[in-house]
Amino acid sequence: MSVKQLTLSAIILFIAIYIPLVTAYAQESKTPTPTDGIIPSAAPTPIDYQLPYPGMFPDNPLYFLKVFRDNLTSFFLSKPIDKANFELLQSDKNVQASYLLVTQQQGKTLLAFQIFSQAQDDFSQAVIQAKNAKKQGYSTKEFADKLSSANQKHEQILQAIAQAANQTSSPTVQKEHDRAMELAKEIKSLQ
Repeated sequence: MSVKQLTLSAIILFIAIYIPLVTAYAQESKTPTPTDGIIPSAAPTPIDYQLPYPGMFPDNPLYFLKVFRDNLTSFFLSKPIDKANFELLQSDKNVQASYLLVTQQQGKTLLAFQIFSQAQDDFSQAVIQAKNAKKQGYSTKEFADKLSSANQKHEQILQAIAQAANQTSSPTVQKEHDRAMELAKEIKSLQ
């Protein structure tokens, strides 16, 4: 087999594997959240924002492949509004994963807080990309409303995780709460 044939075969194999992974997002199904009665929520009114099922969990040995795929997908997105939507999706999946790690798997509290922090990083990137989209002339009002709802839901999930882990007054929870408040201010500038 010649070098050209081998290279062409490798490229075709990569495309055959990558294309289905890019277009196959996790099914958005109703998974338990704090407002479903599993953990009583401190929020007076539930936030009407559905989080997608995260798919593969961070404690899976093959999780690095999912991260690689997601980074590759993000790299190939060119419009800032598309990147913002993708980053929001990743953030939502990580928030849901952190909640499920605490409520369904014992002893995963530290990992859950790490994943929640990563979700906040993704959410911050979504806000930055939305700002870039606004600078380029895209309408961001509707997306800003979605970001606002997502931020409120993430805050609600953070409180539920803290309650489930008996860490409601930990510095980590306070830091993430402060980040959420700062992001809320930035989101208002998009509306």
